[in-house]
Amino acid sequence: MEGVNRVAGCINEIMIKTEGLCKSYHCHTRHEVRAIQDINLHIPKNSFVVLSGPSGSGKTTLLNIIGTLDRPTNGKIFTYGEDITSFSDIALSRLRREKIGFIFQYFHLIPRLSSWENVSYPLIPSGTSLKNRLEMAKVLLEKVGLGDRLDHTPEELSGGQQQRVAIARALVNNPEIIIADEPTSNIDDETSKDVLALLQELKTSGVTIIVVTHDTCFEKIADVVYKMKNGRIA
Repeated sequence: MEGVNRVAGCINEIMIKTEGLCKSYHCHTRHEVRAIQDINLHIPKNSFVVLSGPSGSGKTTLLNIIGTLDRPTNGKIFTYGEDITSFSDIALSRLRREKIGFIFQYFHLIPRLSSWENVSYPLIPSGTSLKNRLEMAKVLLEKVGLGDRLDHTPEELSGGQQQRVAIARALVNNPEIIIADEPTSNIDDETSKDVLALLQELKTSGVTIIVVTHDTCFEKIADVVYKMKNGRIA
């Protein structure tokens, strides 16, 4: 396996695998821009994986494809041993809803909703009752230290608090995979340490963690570190 690999030998089950993954764009010209090229990854279940590299190296593009937010131009991606490359949009949406939690760099909270409403929003399509949504959101917000901010809207919260709400939202469906894009880039150092500790705790509980980051603290605890450069694994 390419990359700096510290996964214990007892971890054999592959959660995500990519074969010859490529993504190209045509940005208002005939010139083809290759965001990623020939990416072959094996991500074991219950591993902590970091994608690092300079800006423009293809990290976020790869993360979006792994998280089914985008589709590759060529190549295949397998999740739970199943080729999801040809899945319909509806099937991919169901996979995201049931199995994947997302933590975004810019939080992506809904401005008019309170903390608990933002956290519980992903539960609406499943028909979860209002009472249960509130109870589940309350538990998660208490877990991230915001039990006293249930009714606060994003504008009433600091950047670090907003990221905590975003993390609670990512956990509300009890995901088996957490996808995090620069989760500590817009928050203070103390909150960054809390986020790192929480992700470690999730990994210990059996969640597979995949993080794009420039924060070298993540590399120190990762099982696998993939270095990217010019759209390839360096």
